[in-house]
Amino acid sequence: MDRTGLLTDRYELTMLDSFVRDGSAGRPAVFEAFARRLPEGRRYGMLAGLGRLLDAIEHFSYDADELAWLQEQGVIGAETARWLADFRFTGDIDGYREGDLYFPGSPILTVSGSLGECLLLETLVLSVLNHDTAIASAAARMVDAAQGRPIIEMGGRRTHEEAAVATARAAYLAGFATTSNLAAGRRYGLPTAGTAAHAFTLAHDTEADAFRSQVEALGVGTTLLVDTYDITQGIRTAVEVAGTGLGAVRIDSGDLAEESHKARVLLDALGATSTRIVVTSDLDEFVITALADAPIDGYGVGTRVATGSGHPTASMVYKLVAIADAPGEPLRSVAKKSKDKGSVGGRKHAFREYDAGGTLLAEWFTGQDAPRPGPGARPVQVALVRAGEVVHRPPLTEVRAFAAATLATLPADARTVAAGPAYLTATLREETAMAAPGTRALIVVDVQNDFVEGGSLGVPGGREVAGRISDHLAAHAGDYAVVAASRDWHHAGETNGGHFHAPGEQPDFVTTWPVHCVQGEAGSEYAPELETSAVTHHVVKGMGEPAYSAFEGITADGERLADVLRSAGVDRVDVTGIATDYCVRATALDAVRAGFRVRLLDGLHAGVAPDSSKAAIEELAAAGVEVAR
Repeated sequence: MDRTGLLTDRYELTMLDSFVRDGSAGRPAVFEAFARRLPEGRRYGMLAGLGRLLDAIEHFSYDADELAWLQEQGVIGAETARWLADFRFTGDIDGYREGDLYFPGSPILTVSGSLGECLLLETLVLSVLNHDTAIASAAARMVDAAQGRPIIEMGGRRTHEEAAVATARAAYLAGFATTSNLAAGRRYGLPTAGTAAHAFTLAHDTEADAFRSQVEALGVGTTLLVDTYDITQGIRTAVEVAGTGLGAVRIDSGDLAEESHKARVLLDALGATSTRIVVTSDLDEFVITALADAPIDGYGVGTRVATGSGHPTASMVYKLVAIADAPGEPLRSVAKKSKDKGSVGGRKHAFREYDAGGTLLAEWFTGQDAPRPGPGARPVQVALVRAGEVVHRPPLTEVRAFAAATLATLPADARTVAAGPAYLTATLREETAMAAPGTRALIVVDVQNDFVEGGSLGVPGGREVAGRISDHLAAHAGDYAVVAASRDWHHAGETNGGHFHAPGEQPDFVTTWPVHCVQGEAGSEYAPELETSAVTHHVVKGMGEPAYSAFEGITADGERLADVLRSAGVDRVDVTGIATDYCVRATALDAVRAGFRVRLLDGLHAGVAPDSSKAAIEELAAAGVEVAR
């Protein structure tokens, strides 16, 4: 990807220039992206574009020529040019997962860092999220209206060539089956579809010649466009050429309900009972809903998913909500109070409630200093970027599955195309916040089959320690606000960034190791002696890279362990697990660095070797770790 620093508005850089000049660019700050309201009649929105945005933020920088041009244009001065010369975003970003629902007031994206670096991202954030979210929100409604029948995205010719690629991606994650756009297929791995246009038929002497040429090239399973001249005759010719095994016919004109009924009757009469009917021609969720009872097997949607005629804007904004007076000072809330454009100040933490059947009941947020709500409140945001590094990058197939699952949490009346008020509104709910049940957490490090006796890197006494940890949990689980268990979770078929020894070489047992704890294999599972029912957060680490500390991993929700602990109000951590001289050591040291008071529970950890384990314990004690029974 090219540099993205100039994908911004001039006033972002003129503001930065002022902040650099007066010395305030380094003040800690928090910005949030949210929508004050949904488009008229919409009951929910679907967030999209997050994956594209995080890639763009990674490439947000300036080269020397760009900085020289900005100075020539009078946008920035020499001091700001120096400030930007090696610029990379180094802050943190939290947000709703891509494919998640959002409502008025939802804190969709929270950007924390210095005032200067957070300010610079405004235009890029809004450009990507507003476009892709508008597409996905419209596409999700079309998918619902289609009632399980597949939709092809085919709007590339109706918009800018790069917007077409983004449109295909957003529509696919919202549930469209395929796209006609080959760039999107190549770039994002989307399934592509498409056969022929009217020009193909017109270029042949007869319709039969065109169909015969297409069938010879693509097989009888292809889709033949039958309305270039006359639909009825087109269908007869299509079956005559391709036979009764013809894959599908496409109708692109006329009264689609009437024509599809006539087509179904004719196809069945001709013996082509399995031939599907696909319709196109200015479709949207309202037209698709009106065609619900028609014998249609699939839709092609172009103009009204790719352009503004098919979807109103998402209208997201990006606002400063908290700022410190100087580095090291506490953040104070700031809020806009203007009529119809007010905002709620302070960094927010969003939560949701669901009923026993999984239906979404409520969404609210607490203020930046409020304790975490009690059981039943599920956090919505996940960690996306930490210290400038992207930590959340799920594959698009996973995002698509998540989008379908989260849409299923809405009641049926919120998913119709009928206009109505927003299903929920996210609001501040300080009065429901309750203190977490304690301030201590337990971390169980890597008690896995490959690290106990019989495993590829079995540690003596590992199984006994696993049993002791289970006994400890049975007696003391209630003492902990969080019980986190980590696992190595390495990729199969690769060295995981040099963590596994290279083929043909021997491991040195210092930086390279035998293959162990491969995802989905028995060695990566918890040892059977470890009882995990009290575990509240399962952390995986080492996905394609070396990793020792549990603080390097992520939970199933994409959160970093340190963020989980802080959100729960934890200030003290007990560490247990395998191996004392490697992953336990690294985890305890990282816990100290993260500001927690740390205990290593004696008897609840096992090491590879006595000497190295003893040295590790001495190192931990010197770092301030308490070794306790």
